[in-house]
Amino acid sequence: MPGTASGGDGSDDQLDDEMRTQIVDLARRLGARPDDVPVLGSIRGDSTPYCVRGPDGWHLTSRERDRVLSDLSTDDAEEFLRWVAESISERISRRLHPPGSLESSGASWRAQFDLLASVDQGWADAWLETMRARLVDAGAGPEVLAMLPAT
Repeated sequence: MPGTASGGDGSDDQLDDEMRTQIVDLARRLGARPDDVPVLGSIRGDSTPYCVRGPDGWHLTSRERDRVLSDLSTDDAEEFLRWVAESISERISRRLHPPGSLESSGASWRAQFDLLASVDQGWADAWLETMRARLVDAGAGPEVLAMLPAT
């Protein structure tokens, strides 16, 4: 799996062994390829998601150069694993259904939901609720919302 070595920036491993093992197992259960998995234990600056543990908990972060694109942090292991599962399943679903059309978005969302449900139905339901809220907030119409998986 990726991320088991330093990210090339000289940083030491910054992820505990127990969480690393859980992420590697999660990636296996999702059928992930190495490029689908965030980098484990080293900080990246090339917009590749990475997982580290800091004094305030685990972080799933993506940044480009010195600009943080996203940073989710928690001290709850279950919540962190759900975020990592969402990240991995999104990369898999986009690989299977590359962006480019509205139809590919719907296929990608259904694939992501199914991947998450294969591991934990609660994670899939939480992802779907969040995705629906984001689309509504962005002004998506009924035709777009209809492409989300049905529960």
